[in-house]
This record gives sequence, C-alpha cells and structure tokens, in this order.
Amino acid sequence: MTSRRFGYVLIMHVLRAVAAATSSALRGRDLLLWAAGLTFFSALGLVPLLLIALRGVALLFGPELVVDGARTVGGSLPQAHNATGALVQLAETATNASWLLLAASLFPASLYGEGLRRSLVQAAGERPTKWTGWAGRIAFLPVLLLAPLLVALPLAFASVVGPLYEAGGWSRVLGVVLSFHLDMVPICVTVGLVFAFVGPVALPVRTVLAAGVGVGAVLTGFLHGFAVFLAIPVDWAIPYGGLAVPGAVAALGLWLFLVHALLLFGYRATLSTHDVLRQR
Repeated sequence: MTSRRFGYVLIMHVLRAVAAATSSALRGRDLLLWAAGLTFFSALGLVPLLLIALRGVALLFGPELVVDGARTVGGSLPQAHNATGALVQLAETATNASWLLLAASLFPASLYGEGLRRSLVQAAGERPTKWTGWAGRIAFLPVLLLAPLLVALPLAFASVVGPLYEAGGWSRVLGVVLSFHLDMVPICVTVGLVFAFVGPVALPVRTVLAAGVGVGAVLTGFLHGFAVFLAIPVDWAIPYGGLAVPGAVAALGLWLFLVHALLLFGYRATLSTHDVLRQR
C-alpha cells in the first residue's frame, strides 16, 4: 500500500470514528432545544452587542464608516425585503447614543455569553451549575472587547463589495467571493474565541484554530445563504395577520435558530474529533 493510499484510508477511518462519536454523543439528546434556548438569549443580547461593537468602530475609525457602511450593505442586499432602513437606524443609534445608554447595553450583551455557555455545556454532555451563567458572561468578554475590530473589517470593504453586488452578472459572483472571505475572518475568529473561552472543555490551540476555520466557514456560507433568503419575494407577515414586525422578527429568529444549531453541532463535532485523535 502506497503512503498516499495509506493516508487516505487513515483519514477516512478517523472521519468515520468522529461521525460515530458525534452521533453517539447526540443520541437521545435535543440539540434543537439547546439551539432554541441560545436563540432566546441572542434575542436579548444581539442588538446591544452590535450597538457596543459599532460604537467601538466609530471611536476607532470614525462614525462615517459605520453609517455609510451600513447604508452600503443594506443597498447591496436583495430588495424583496429591504433591510437598509433598519441597518442605518442601528448604525445611527450606535454612533449617537449616550454613554449611559451604551453602559446599560453591557448587561444584556453579556447574556449572549450566558446562553452560549449553557448550550455548550449541554453539547459537551456536562451539567450546568449555579455558576454557569456568570462563567459564560465573564468568558464572553474577549468577544466584546474584540467586537469593534471584527465588525470594522466588513464595513471597511463595504464600499468595494457593495457595487459588485449591485452590478449583477459576474461582478456579483466576484462580490460574493470577496464578501465570503472578508466575512469569514471575523466569524472564524469569533467561533474560535467562543470555543476556547466560553466552551466548558479546555481544547488545544491547534484544535481551536482548526475548529474556528471549519465551523466559521460553514457559518459564513450560511450567512450568505440568508442573503438568498432575503431575495425570495414572500411576505413574511402573511402568517401573522399582515403584521410586518412579527413577521420580520420570526424570520430573523428562524435564521438565528439555524445558525445556533450549526454552531452547537460544530462544537460537538469538535469535541468528538479531539477525543478520537487523543485516543489514537
């Protein structure tokens, strides 16, 4: 057997072992319920987190980058469900809010960390304790501190990617490729930070880096899939008696729920991979 074939057989054997370990760890457990709980915490903490991050971008690089970047991103998205107004309003609120209001946003933003910790504890097969919530909030601080830099990258290149999206044709394909790689950087860093600090299991640096890239790439692709979802000309308000706000909240909540389900599955697969490789 050649070395190349031996390597191929070994990789396939490891992948089968990881798949079996992941399936065994999740058998009889409700991953979707954990994702639903995490989505609830994200509903409390996501907007405050974005306000803090955007205010940090405004302090570091100027408020024009925040407002103009939000307007450009909104204009490049499909117009079947126009998100420009909401994005611009979020950006203007972040740049104009008083420091007292931003300070009040810290507590709900930290709740996202609590939700992550609770759901990752479940995915790891452990039991939450009375300190799980506080541990998650404290461990989420690195994400809060780096959030302005992570958000600044796609905003800085919005003026380059946005016109490519609007031009259509092959220019749009180029825009998708560029935006995928630009968005992948902050998403992969965030996933790595969450797995390393918020997750209950201490993982080696190499495992965290590999998981951050792998899971982050999947989440980045799903993020771009949401842009396709926005292009579907279906009125989200139909199931809610024509009320636009409940329809939009439900659509965004569904997207967040699926994102969190992928994140938790990725974490469980990362732990299974770590266990299989350690045993071998």
